[in-house]
Amino acid sequence: MVAKSMNVSNVLVLVIAAAVFTLHGTEAAQYTVGDELGWTIPPGGAATYASWAAKHSLVVSDILTFNFAVGEQDLALVTKEDFDACNTADPLFVFQDPGDFIFESEGTYYLTCTFAGHCAKGQKIALYFAPSGGSPSPSPAASQSQSQSAGDAAAVKFVSKKEYGFKKLMPVTMKSL
Repeated sequence: MVAKSMNVSNVLVLVIAAAVFTLHGTEAAQYTVGDELGWTIPPGGAATYASWAAKHSLVVSDILTFNFAVGEQDLALVTKEDFDACNTADPLFVFQDPGDFIFESEGTYYLTCTFAGHCAKGQKIALYFAPSGGSPSPSPAASQSQSQSAGDAAAVKFVSKKEYGFKKLMPVTMKSL
């Protein structure tokens, strides 16, 4: 009788844990891109950020923190073509300051640094965001051809560090193609 009671208790604990995990999965997660490295020229080249992206299953409304030294790096949203060619001459948008970003649309976003030589040295990342209602999938391989348009660029919003949250989003004007 004691063994049967313990089995029922164990099952009940597992069911509660699964419910908590499922409910928690609907909340936005927060990640620091590059973890402790932050957003800089990575010592391991482009593979560093590609590996970071592959390890994270991102969904719409997740919050990504880009930490970098102002004046030494920036963050640029670019097309896939410009990402692949490390062409930073005409980015969709450039953020001069570090901060937290919410990606509000499903798709792949291509980000790099516009400082001379940074992209070629590996300071670039392609991030895939799955719909928040579905199951997330890992970031895409380099061969994925989905590209961001100016309309998709508007889905990225900057959240200031002082006003962290979903309510106080700074408006961002995006360049059109």
